[in-house]
Parts: sequence; C-alpha cells; structure tokens
Amino acid sequence: MEKKKKTELEVLNELKEKKINEVFEKLGKRKSISKIKKEKKIAEGIIIQVKESGTKSYLKKSSAGKKRIRKIIRLLTFGLFLLMAGVIWFLFEKYRNFQLYLSKNKEIMELGKRYEEEQKMKAEELKNLKDLTLENVKNVPEDKKNVMLNIIPSGSPLLRDIYITSPFGERVHPISGQRRFHHGIDLRVDIGDPVISSAIGRVSFTGVKGGYGNVVIIDHMYGFQTTYAHLNKILVKNGEIIGKGKVIAEGGNSGSSTGPHLHYEVRYNGTPIEPKNFIDWDSKNFNIIFEKERSVPWEYFLTIMGKN
Repeated sequence: MEKKKKTELEVLNELKEKKINEVFEKLGKRKSISKIKKEKKIAEGIIIQVKESGTKSYLKKSSAGKKRIRKIIRLLTFGLFLLMAGVIWFLFEKYRNFQLYLSKNKEIMELGKRYEEEQKMKAEELKNLKDLTLENVKNVPEDKKNVMLNIIPSGSPLLRDIYITSPFGERVHPISGQRRFHHGIDLRVDIGDPVISSAIGRVSFTGVKGGYGNVVIIDHMYGFQTTYAHLNKILVKNGEIIGKGKVIAEGGNSGSSTGPHLHYEVRYNGTPIEPKNFIDWDSKNFNIIFEKERSVPWEYFLTIMGKN
C-alpha cells in the first residue's frame, strides 16, 4: 500500500516538474523571440545607419571632388593669366629695347656722319698746310709766335751761358763705360745755379729718380714734356702750375754724376727728341725748329695758331 502511494507521489512530482519545465520552456522561447526581434531591430538599425553613413560619405566625397575640381580650374586659370601676362611683358620689353636700339643707332649714325664731315674738313685744312715752307712760317703773326714760344719748350733752362758736356744720342756712359743712348743733353753748372722752366706747364714729378738723383718733370701743352735732373735743391711742388722762366730748382751733382751738371730732356708724346733744337729756338730764330725738328707735326700747331 505504501509502495503504491510512493509511486503516485513520484508520478505527481514528475508531472509537476514537467509542467514547470514546460512553463520555463515557454518563458524561454518568448524571451528568445523577443531577443531575436530586438536584435533584428538593432541589426536593421545598424544597416540603416550604415546605409545612411555610406550615403553621407558618398555625398561628402562627391562634394569634396567638385571643390577640388573648381580649385584646380581656378589655379589653371590663374596660371594661364600669369603666362599671358609674362608673354605680353616679354613682347613689350622686346619692343621697347628695339625702339631704344633704333634711337641709339640713329644717334650713332648722326655722330658718324658728323665725324666724317669733320675729318673731311681737317683733311682739307691739312692738305693746304701739307707742304709747309719757310714762307708759310714767316707769315705767322708775332703774337702767335710768342704764344708758341711760351707753351712749347724753347730757350735755355739756365740763366747762365750754356756749355754742353754731353750731347743727345749715342754715347759712352761716363761711369759704366758702356755705349748707351743719351736721352737728353748735359749742361755744365755750378752747384746752386738757378734752373728755370722752359715753358708754361704743370709739375708732374718731384723727387729722387734712380741715377738721375733729384728730378723735376714738367708736362706742357700738346704732349710736350721736359725733365731736369741731378739737381741740388727742388723749389717747386708736385702738381704746381708754373710759368715760363720760373726758377724751379738749383743745379747740383746728385745721383750718378761725375761732376755738377744739369741733365735736360725734351720729349714729345713720350719720345725723347733733340733738346738743342729747342734751346736754340726763340723769337729771332723762330724758323729753326721747323727746319731741324721734323718729328713733330708742326702743321697741326700752326693750324691751331691760325684759328685762335
């Protein structure tokens, strides 16, 4: 009887557990369905969001592309503008330079014609004086002669009578014993004798010059130059303007010298010429220089004298 009762209790418990399990299963199924629905909604939301974000991203990319294209177009337009401006400026500069070239070329041509005309006039003038004779020289007015004698070296560089101790040209040097060309003449002096300028000029050098000792060099007009060497004392300054006959120094024995003397040079355009011809040249012997010194283009000076 007890065994039968237990069996019934067990059956009842089993039924109870079964019912409970069924209930829990039903509850579990509902939870799963709701969860699935919720997850489905979440998934659908994610899909929608993904689609929306993708669309927005596409729209953003599309908008950025258009902006970039517009920017490129603007840059290309600006670059084209700069290129055109550069071409226009280049052509303008070429045109301006060409106009300047034409203007300068015109000036050069005019100067060339003027120079050619002047040369023709000078050629005609020199043609008239090409065959200079003593008759032509005699016709030079006295005032013009005096001007020439003042601006071109003439007369003695000493106040005393001259005595030549060594002439111009080839000679045996008194100290070295070697044969050399003597660029000037040596005039006997006593120490302290006054040395004078032989023409109006500007002192271009004062000081010691090698074997010449104490030296004064004077630049005169038209390319003439005189040198005074072996001086005892210099009385003028470099750059000083002096007149003809001004005392410029004292005679002496400085430098390479065997005794007191004045070394005197006359140069024309840097070339030494015979000083004796210029020492002998004065108002009384005005023609002598044209007869003896033909290395100087005297026609040129006479033409100038005739015009002034």
